[in-house]
Amino acid sequence: MVKGYSAMKTRLLIFFWIWSVVFAVGAVLLSQPAQAIPPAHAASPAAMKFIQFPLWMDGTMMPYQFDSADTIVPWGPELHPVFINYVARHGARYLSSEKKVEKLYNTLTSAQSDGRITPKGRSFLRLLKRVIAKTDGQWGALDSVGIREEQVLGKQMTVIAPELLKRGRVEAIATYVPRVVMTMYEFCHELARYSKDLEIYTSEGVQYNSLLRYFNTDTAYAAYIDHGPWVDAYDNYMRKTLPSRPAAEMVQGVADSHRLQSLTFDAYGVLQSLRAAGIVADPREWFTEEEYRACWAVANLRHYYQRSASSFSELPAQAATPLLREIISVADSVFEAHRQQRLNETVGVDDKGEVPLVASLHFGHAETVLPLFARMNLPGCNLPLLNPAQVAEEWKDWEISPLGANLMMVSLEDAEGREYVALRLNGRWQPAVIPWKTFKENLKL
Repeated sequence: MVKGYSAMKTRLLIFFWIWSVVFAVGAVLLSQPAQAIPPAHAASPAAMKFIQFPLWMDGTMMPYQFDSADTIVPWGPELHPVFINYVARHGARYLSSEKKVEKLYNTLTSAQSDGRITPKGRSFLRLLKRVIAKTDGQWGALDSVGIREEQVLGKQMTVIAPELLKRGRVEAIATYVPRVVMTMYEFCHELARYSKDLEIYTSEGVQYNSLLRYFNTDTAYAAYIDHGPWVDAYDNYMRKTLPSRPAAEMVQGVADSHRLQSLTFDAYGVLQSLRAAGIVADPREWFTEEEYRACWAVANLRHYYQRSASSFSELPAQAATPLLREIISVADSVFEAHRQQRLNETVGVDDKGEVPLVASLHFGHAETVLPLFARMNLPGCNLPLLNPAQVAEEWKDWEISPLGANLMMVSLEDAEGREYVALRLNGRWQPAVIPWKTFKENLKL
C-alpha cells in the first residue's frame, strides 16, 4: 500500500499547485482554532436563505452536517487512543455527469422551439444554463463545499486524538476517481498541517477496486444491482409514487405519464445537487414539498435495495466483507504490535525503532460505505425486513451517507493493555466503548 517518500512528495507538490489555484480564484478557506470542533459546512448564506426545503430531502447529495456532531469523546482518562481506522465517502461535488441536465435541456429547448414550453419550463431552462456554465468541465469534481468539509473533518480527527496524531505513520488509500483522490489529499493535508512529525503515505488507483469499488468487481453483486429481484418492487413503487405535475407544468403536450414522471425525477436530481454545488435556486418554483419528498423517497428506496440488506438479499452487505476484514486485520496488527512492545519492555529487549502506524484511511463512494455500514450492523443501517412503504420512515440515505459520510473507529487501550474500540458514525459516537474481542465476535467474520 505504501509508495514511499518520493511518491508522497510528488503528490504534495501537485496538491500545493491545486491549492494555489483554489486561492487564486478566491476560494479562501479559513483555518480553525486548534482545540475547537470546527463549525458547519461553508455553503453560501444566499444558498441557505433561498433553498427552502429541508436539507435531508436532498438525500445522498446533502452536504455534511457538522452542527449535529458530538463534541465529547465517550471514553475517560483510563483509556487512550492507539490507532484510528477511517472509512469515508468523498466530499461535496458537482453533478457526477451531464446526463440528467442534457436530457432536460434537450426536452425544454425542443419544447421552446415548437411553442410548447411554459413559463416554468423557461425558468427551469435558465437554471440548467446556469448549472452548465458553472459545472461544465467539472462534472463530478470535488467543489469548494467538499474541500471545506474535508478540511474540517481532518481537523476534527486531530481534536479527537491529539496525542496519537502528533507523530507516527498514516497510510491512506483512495479509488482512482479524481473527486475521491482530492478528498484524500485535502483530509491528509489537514493532518500534515497539525504535525510535521507525521509520516503520511497516500496511494490511489484501480489496484484498490476490490476493496473500495467492490460494487463493480464482485460479479454477483454487480449483477444484483443491475437486474436483481428488487427491480419489480422498485418499479411498482416508483410508478405509484413519483409525481408528474412538475414536468407537466414545464412542457405542454406530453401525454405519456411515465415520461412526465421520468422528467420530474430528473429535475429533482438536478435540484438536489444545487446546495452541494453552491448554486442558488428555490425548488418551490417547480415542486411542492410533498412532491419533492416523494422523489427523495423513490431515490432512497433504490439506494436501500441496491446498497443495503433487504428482504430480497443480504448480498449488498456481504459484498463489503473483504473491506471489513481488511479494516479489522489492520487494527489487530496494531494491537499485536502494542502487545509485543509491552513484552519487550518487560524482558528488556529494545524495539527496532519502527515508526508506529497511527491511522489507516480509506476513501471511496456512497456505494462503498452504505453496504459496509449495513455489514457492520450499525444503527439504522441494516433493516432487512422493511416493505417499500416503510423504508422512507426507517432507512434514510441522508442520515447514513451524506456527502463526506464517514466512520471513525478509534482503537483504545487501558494501563493493563486491555483493548477496546469506539465508533463514530457521521460525527455521532455510538453509546458504548466496546471490548475489541466482543466487537469482532459480533461481526461474525
